[in-house]
Amino acid sequence: MNDKNLSKAAHNLLIDCAGLTQSDSLLIVREQESLGWYKNDISEYILKSAEKIGINASLHEVGPPEISQSKDFFEKLNQFNCVIFFARLGDQNRFEEKGFTTKRVMSYVRDCNSLASIFGTLDYNLNIMVKDEIDKLIQDSNKVKISCPLGTNLTGDIILDNSATKEVSVLRFPILVTKPVAARSFSGQVVLNNYLTSTGSRVYKPNFIKIKSEATILIENGKITDILGNPEDVNNIYSHYNFVSQKFSIDKNAVHSWHPGIHPGTEDNNFYRHDPDKWSNTVFGQPKYLHFHTCGNYAPGEICWMIPDHTILIDAKPLWKNGKLMLKDFEQTKNLLKKYPSLKKVFSEN
Repeated sequence: MNDKNLSKAAHNLLIDCAGLTQSDSLLIVREQESLGWYKNDISEYILKSAEKIGINASLHEVGPPEISQSKDFFEKLNQFNCVIFFARLGDQNRFEEKGFTTKRVMSYVRDCNSLASIFGTLDYNLNIMVKDEIDKLIQDSNKVKISCPLGTNLTGDIILDNSATKEVSVLRFPILVTKPVAARSFSGQVVLNNYLTSTGSRVYKPNFIKIKSEATILIENGKITDILGNPEDVNNIYSHYNFVSQKFSIDKNAVHSWHPGIHPGTEDNNFYRHDPDKWSNTVFGQPKYLHFHTCGNYAPGEICWMIPDHTILIDAKPLWKNGKLMLKDFEQTKNLLKKYPSLKKVFSEN
């Protein structure tokens, strides 16, 4: 493990992302290592790094997200200038601002090996620049078409509606996806052959189902109208949507929004496929994946569709092609790559 890269990544998180300065107070919330999502080495390294630069840092350990935290815990968060979550708990209220007065950072970097890789060391400010330019390209377009080799074929108009496509209220480290794009004008079909997984917004079990063959989901103006495929798959999908929608009293047919991954350093390890929830909540930042927020007329909904190797046409021009982000083909993003060689190197391999 490269100590220089670790130090660079710690600065990237604490200073560039969290904006912390000397004498600020920081609470690091970490999830129990035994749960298999985060290793203790990263929280301990960031704690020591914060203390070295004069930040008043402390550590708090939590269990799995299904264990409710006390009112005292959330009141405690607001006593600090910043809270960094190495815990899935930090992702649950990512679109909510109510009740929080402190700055919150959700880390998708889960151990020191990942922190020292390009996933943690890619300059946070450049990461934001890339996201902002891609957001502008999408928002400034009129017609969008989404397709994939399995047969996904959707078209829709870009609707600028802040209530439908608001950003998360937490800072994310690193930046993994574009701003959500409202799906209520999109019609066509989405073909799935992997899993339905949880968006991580709320806790429920089972939080995924396996699609054994291929399922075609028909959509009309952001609503599921029919599901076609193997009878067993179709029945399981309908049952899962009924279960989740009834549990939370939400619209089971809603296809709220979508967004693609934009970080080439995101891990895509087949090891995670024995745990589809972990797989989905790991690979979503890869440019080769686009995901939809469904089941619930709000972001991020409760059920996620992962679409690999997608093509996104904005006004008939590919912004993504078979899972490849085409930054070189647009003047705005091409100029970024030219100005910042480190970006060019990272995205040349996506």
